[in-house]
Amino acid sequence: MSDTLTDILDSAEALTDPRQHSEPRYEWDANRNKKPVDPYRTIVPGLIQQLRDLAEEGSTSGDESGVRSVPDSRPPGEFDAVSLIAAITFGAAWRAGQVGLKARDTAEGNIRSIVGTISTLDSDTQHDIRRELMSWRRQADVILGWEQPPIELVAPCPVVDADGYGTPCGARGTLVAQRDGSGARCVKCGAVWDEKTVGMLFEHVRRYTEASKAAAERARKVIRDAKAEQRRIADEARERRHTEAA
Repeated sequence: MSDTLTDILDSAEALTDPRQHSEPRYEWDANRNKKPVDPYRTIVPGLIQQLRDLAEEGSTSGDESGVRSVPDSRPPGEFDAVSLIAAITFGAAWRAGQVGLKARDTAEGNIRSIVGTISTLDSDTQHDIRRELMSWRRQADVILGWEQPPIELVAPCPVVDADGYGTPCGARGTLVAQRDGSGARCVKCGAVWDEKTVGMLFEHVRRYTEASKAAAERARKVIRDAKAEQRRIADEARERRHTEAA
């Protein structure tokens, strides 16, 4: 199975299906040494259902069965959850229609339907679906508190063909990277860098940063030189006035 299909299936499963979540537990022995014990395991809903739970005021983080909807540290009723649910619902329904499928009643149903026919779609469409699902998953993980927000990279996007017609992206403030350095993306054009290619993006950021620092230093030198020249002229003018007064 290709990396594209693997990413699609993994992201779709995370968005739609319940999964087991393990939290580490520890105990201290008689010598006050901390030792790991069997983790605390719970079943959590798919990310889309967790977003619904978070978006609904008064939702609870668990029930008698031990199912935990969202991390306990996240308050209900967040606007970001409402916004992402709307984006996923509309986007999944639109994508289902775009690939010739009848829209289902839920976002989960549409995503499962799309995944069911993914092998029959052309590679460009597969890459578009991969980008959409991975983006929804990343945003949901951050909103729900499962992941830390990505790091913003201070450099313009280096993509030279953002639309297939030779149009460069070049957007600023749109590059974000995973905190472990395993990947990055541009939120403007949708370009993705994985573990194999993210090093090239980091090199681009490094060179841009160094060039920006050099340009800033040149600009500061011009300003310093201009101020020094102004002081020199002012000193000469004062000297002439003192000479004439004498």
